[in-house]
Amino acid sequence: MYQYKAILKSTKEVVAEGHTVQDVENQIVHFKRGQKRDEHTDMNVPIEIFHVFRHGEKDELIKVV
Repeated sequence: MYQYKAILKSTKEVVAEGHTVQDVENQIVHFKRGQKRDEHTDMNVPIEIFHVFRHGEKDELIKVV
């Protein structure tokens, strides 16, 4: 199970999941580059990175990219 996830702030769509914050940030860079390849139009939407707890507790916001 992943420990961190990145979510678009406007639509709450999960755009990245990983075991470290660095892994998630690398996936966010690839997501943002996808706009150049016409995969989506969400390049300028803020992305929130959350720490996911295993026991169903609330997710903790780490930072906004």
